[in-house]
Amino acid sequence: MKPVPVRQFTLFGLGIAACAVIALAVATWQYTQQTLRAVAFVGHTQEVIAALGAAEAQLFRAEASQRSYLVDLRSEFARQRDSAIAEVQRTLDALAALTADNAGQQRRIVALRGLVERRVESYAALQSQLASGVEMPAAALLDEGADLRGEFRPAFAEMVAEERRLLGERQAVEGRRTDSAQATFVSLVAGLVVLLAVMFWRLQADWRARQSAETAAADERGFDAAHARVLTLYNATNDRREALDGTLALLADTGLFPAAVFYEHHELGGQLLNVAARGAPADAKPVLRSDEGLVGAALRDGAMRYLESFDAGAAMRIETGLAALQPAAMLFAPVLHQRKQLGVLVLAAARRLREREREFVERIAAQLGVALHNLGQLEDLSQLAQRLQESAEEIHQKNALLERGSRMKSEFVANMSHELRTPLNAVIGFSEILRDGLAGELNAEQKEYVGDIHDSGKHLLLLINDVLDLSKIEAGQMTLELGPVMPAELVASGMAVVRDKAALRRIRLSETVMPGLGALCADARKLKQLLYNLMSNAVKFTPDGGHVGVSLARVERSRLDAVREADDARVFLPADLTPSQWLEIEVSDTGIGITPAGLRELFQPFVQIDSSLSRKFAGTGLGLTMVKRLAELHGGGLMTRSTPNEGTRFTVWIPWRELAGGGIAPSDAGAGAERASIAPEVNDEAPLVLVIEDDARAASLIQLQLREQGFRIEVVRHAEAGLRRAAELQPQAIVLDIILPGMDGWDLLARLKEGEATRHIPVVIVSITDEPQRGFALGASQVLMKPVAKDELLAALAAAGLAPYNGGGRVLVVDDDPKAVTLVCKHLESAGFTTLCAYGGQQALELLASQRPDLLVLDLMMPHVSGFDVIEALARRGDTAELPIVVLTAKLVTAHDREQLHGRVQRIIEKAEFQPASLLAEVRRAMARARVHHP
Repeated sequence: MKPVPVRQFTLFGLGIAACAVIALAVATWQYTQQTLRAVAFVGHTQEVIAALGAAEAQLFRAEASQRSYLVDLRSEFARQRDSAIAEVQRTLDALAALTADNAGQQRRIVALRGLVERRVESYAALQSQLASGVEMPAAALLDEGADLRGEFRPAFAEMVAEERRLLGERQAVEGRRTDSAQATFVSLVAGLVVLLAVMFWRLQADWRARQSAETAAADERGFDAAHARVLTLYNATNDRREALDGTLALLADTGLFPAAVFYEHHELGGQLLNVAARGAPADAKPVLRSDEGLVGAALRDGAMRYLESFDAGAAMRIETGLAALQPAAMLFAPVLHQRKQLGVLVLAAARRLREREREFVERIAAQLGVALHNLGQLEDLSQLAQRLQESAEEIHQKNALLERGSRMKSEFVANMSHELRTPLNAVIGFSEILRDGLAGELNAEQKEYVGDIHDSGKHLLLLINDVLDLSKIEAGQMTLELGPVMPAELVASGMAVVRDKAALRRIRLSETVMPGLGALCADARKLKQLLYNLMSNAVKFTPDGGHVGVSLARVERSRLDAVREADDARVFLPADLTPSQWLEIEVSDTGIGITPAGLRELFQPFVQIDSSLSRKFAGTGLGLTMVKRLAELHGGGLMTRSTPNEGTRFTVWIPWRELAGGGIAPSDAGAGAERASIAPEVNDEAPLVLVIEDDARAASLIQLQLREQGFRIEVVRHAEAGLRRAAELQPQAIVLDIILPGMDGWDLLARLKEGEATRHIPVVIVSITDEPQRGFALGASQVLMKPVAKDELLAALAAAGLAPYNGGGRVLVVDDDPKAVTLVCKHLESAGFTTLCAYGGQQALELLASQRPDLLVLDLMMPHVSGFDVIEALARRGDTAELPIVVLTAKLVTAHDREQLHGRVQRIIEKAEFQPASLLAEVRRAMARARVHHP
């Protein structure tokens, strides 16, 4: 049976003792109460007996007074008699109250009352006879009532006897209770004494056990401290000899083992070598065989050996320096690591060892085995590290060569970008100037040749851009410029690019866009390039009269999880399928299709699956490779399904990332939420035009017409949202369609003009309804009828007091290529700007020292003084620090370049994307911003 813990036992004993004390107190109280009740009962009995005696005495006094009255007939004796009778009656009343709980006494009191009343009646009768003069003999008078008086004494005696009987019974009961109380007292006191004795014995035993446990705990703390010192030693040293000497010193410090030797096991020779000793005699054997004596037996069995009784000459002596002492015990502890024999620890003890002390040595031996193994491993690792360091130095040299090669590759890509695009931009630009008649009128044949030159240059530039873009991706230099992307606008842009080519070959185009897609966060330019490559490829390989379809949808991740490889499919799933929703872009055609073997070769750069096709369909074979790379750059994937002579379907998945802060809401989210964000490339100081138009195509057309003129555009597609945004944004003008869902344009116009915050904003109506008088009556500034030309819209805004910057400023064009300078200047001059030319960075700085243009169009890659140097020099000069700068370069602009230029230039335009209209729009925006800051 498990012993009760001392704490529980003590609490239990104290509880029992407390209960015994409480029981004694309760018994004492009860005994006291019983004694008090007994005393009260005796007093009560004595009181009743005394009252009976008093009543009897008063009755006899009344009788004596009656006799005296009968003898002398004096009224004084009659009064004494009556007074005694009254006292008797009062005493009987008191007795009745005292014996109320005794029915027998109550009956006797009633009988006494009757006797007294009869005696009182006798008194009254005698007194009446005497008063009436009736003569009675004296003896008769004195004997009157003698019988009645004779009944009084037995009645009183009977009542006294009853009280004495009750008193005797109560005394007997109290005697028995006293005996019981005494027995209880004795039992409780005896039990309490025994309990206290047991508790004292148990506490004393626990105290002794606690002392023993504290001694054992002190020993354990000593052992633990020794183990901790050993571990500290092993962790602090990398030297094998230091670890062994430290272990023997620690064992000696415990006072148990003043002499010790460690024999190390060598497997090759089967020997045990004395490699460390402390306090051992000089003649201790330096070498032992592994099968020799108890040392070899301990090593061979892997078990510790302990000896206490041995011959004096058979034991290792303890060397003190003064004399050699005989040990009291010997301990042979094998040192192992995972059954590998490392050595034996031989210890001479100063006294006999307890079991716990032998366990301590066994644990030390185990720790020593781990330490020796780790030190051996460390030695091997040190040698390996030295060899690895030599290899690392060799790899470092090779990495330096590779890094130099990568840098040279990057520089080559950048230089090729500049060197290839610069002459091509000149070819395309000058042919465009000639084609548009800016250098004079051309005849029909000249226009045809110039058109061919322009188209060939554009085609060549497209091929070069594909090659350079692929090089940028492969070099890891292409990054995403994330922003809001509207899928509907993405499809419209792709359709606009291929519509003319499809129309020439009677190819029918169709588009399907899931309603309510909203906007996602992606790189708009790269998604447009991806979609254009797919659509251009579909149109190119679709025969005349065929069909090309484009669809965009927002799908769940389960759609991708269900995709499987097949003979007619090639699948590249995204590396990360974590996003829950994806934009699915699907382009299908009814073209020539692809064989299963061709699908395996698809998406390889510079490869067309059938070489004969290259003669029929021009191209480099980079289009689909770029599609795959651009999808993967977004974290997406793609799939191709095709059947020869039936058609091909390309599916691209792009992760649907929500815009930070909510961004663009879905197009059908309702009037309270739906709007398109302001284009990020337009500066915040440009004039803001709010366009309220539910037709996405019409809204997109107005955006294109106004944005290139330097306006900021905000589009909403519901009247309620337009009313709210007009009050929030306070635009400089509102372009309003009349036919809108929900509230129509007329009601919206009326509410705009009624509102305190919006009545001052000019409104230009652009609608299919021809009701100009109604529009003017409601407060419109201009009323235009769809379709509206760009010039009409701009003129209407100008008439409303809103016009972008439109020429009249001086622009300094800086480029080391004279053709590029001439090309840009020609376009700027045709738009009404005055141009200054500089053919290098140094010439630009010299010209800026004497002249102050309104804007700078700057190339970055120039010899001697680059565009970066020019920007730095302008920033250091106070008069040119705020000069607006538009960068136009053929350089491969890296993320580092953009970070370096951030905040210093208004816009970066790559020559691969150069369009005269875009350049003019950026120049107008920069001019408008400068006019706002420095009017």
